[in-house]
Amino acid sequence: MSDLNTAGAAGRTDAFDALGALYEESARLPFREHLEHHSVRRAVGDVTGLDALDLGCGSGLYTRRLAAWGAARVTGADSSAGMLATARAVERARPVGVRYVHADATRPAAVGLDGTTDLVLSVYVLCYARSEQELTAVLTTARRALRPAGGRLVAVTLNPDYGRGTAYYAPYGFTLTQPEEREGAPVTLDALLPGGRLHVTAHWWSRRTYERAARAAGFAGTSWTPPTVSPRGRRLLGDAYWSAYLRAPQALILEATVA
Repeated sequence: MSDLNTAGAAGRTDAFDALGALYEESARLPFREHLEHHSVRRAVGDVTGLDALDLGCGSGLYTRRLAAWGAARVTGADSSAGMLATARAVERARPVGVRYVHADATRPAAVGLDGTTDLVLSVYVLCYARSEQELTAVLTTARRALRPAGGRLVAVTLNPDYGRGTAYYAPYGFTLTQPEEREGAPVTLDALLPGGRLHVTAHWWSRRTYERAARAAGFAGTSWTPPTVSPRGRRLLGDAYWSAYLRAPQALILEATVA
C-alpha cells in the first residue's frame, strides 16, 4: 500500500511517521513504477489547469506528479506529521509549487478544503479505514472537497479479489497476509527494501461496501478499472513477468463522480 497511512487514530498515524523515506523508495518497485504510476496517469487524464487534492498524500509522491502533469494548484493532505515532514523536505529540495496541509480525512468537517477542487486523487487510503463508518467519512471528505458539479475522485485501493496466498506477490517485491475472510479484516503488507522493512496493515472491504460508502458520502456513481502495464514495463520485463499480477492485481482504481 502506498501513499497514506490514512487518517485515523494517533497510534496508527505514529506508526507511519518514520516511513516517509521507505515510501519514497517503494516507488522504485517495478510494479509501482511501470504499472501503478502508468495506471494512475491514465485514470486521472488531462489535469491541465485543474485544482487537485492528493488526499492522504504521504510523502508527496503523487502530489508532485499531479503538479508535473500540469495541475494548476495542488494540495497534499495527510494526518501523519512524519510523512508531511518528508513531503515538505522534498519540496524544499526540489520545489514544484505544491502545498501540504495536516488534516484527518476521517473528520470531514475539520478538513477545511470544501468545494474548491476539480480532482481528488487518493492512493492506498480507503483500504486503511477500520470500519465502514470510517470509510464513509474519508469518502465524505473527498466529496466535500470537490466542486458541487463535475468533480471526480480517483482512488487506488486494495482489490477485493487480490491473489490469495502469502507469496503470490513475492515476485513483485512484497507479500500480503490476510488471516480472516470478512469485511474489515486486516491485510498486512511486507516489503523488504534496501532502506529497511515496510510493514503496514490495511483492511479488506468488498466492492459492495466501497460502493455503499461512496453513495452515503454523496457520490452519484462509481466505476472500477484494473491496472495496466506501461509499454516500457512490458519491454523491460516481458509479458510473462506481469501475467500473474494482471490475473489478480493487488489494487484496483475506483472512480467516483459528482452529479
